[in-house]
Amino acid sequence: LPEGKAYELYKTHGTALRGLLAEGLMENEESAIDDYLKDVHDVPIHKHLSQDDRLREMLLAIDPSIPKFIFTASVRHHAERCLKAL
Repeated sequence: LPEGKAYELYKTHGTALRGLLAEGLMENEESAIDDYLKDVHDVPIHKHLSQDDRLREMLLAIDPSIPKFIFTASVRHHAERCLKAL
């Protein structure tokens, strides 16, 4: 995409992905969407997050028999990478 196009798509359609699909710039197929989401979330997690031992201990102290859920606007793979980094 030309410089600024992703931001233009975001502003017009609410997300760059929705814009890519709406304007026919990307195939509306599950595999193409999954590949796109993996690519855009392939950021150096450890550059932005650091290990948090206190948070880790707090999470590990929660009763393991209680189901735990992570709510995110991101994809599962990215959320898992973030949790692992913490």
